[in-house]
Amino acid sequence: MPAKPVSPTLYWVFQRRCQPGLCCAVRETMSLPNFVRPGDWIFGATVREDDSLPFGFLPAPAREATETLGYYVFHHPCETLAPRYSRRWA
Repeated sequence: MPAKPVSPTLYWVFQRRCQPGLCCAVRETMSLPNFVRPGDWIFGATVREDDSLPFGFLPAPAREATETLGYYVFHHPCETLAPRYSRRWA
């Protein structure tokens, strides 16, 4: 029996207000970690594993970290998560 195709994971990515390069990705199906507070973090983007990804975001470590910890922290070298600062994952 063939394996069921796995649908790409969708993440919400938040940026730290005082350190915009610091990002926290959370699966859309999970609760936000306690440290992601409205005054300290802002919503940056919605990211799909099979789409354009922010620099610094690695799908395999993101999957593993969110399964284990519930979130994935990474560094994005730009102050914005705009698509022009993203790249396709090959």
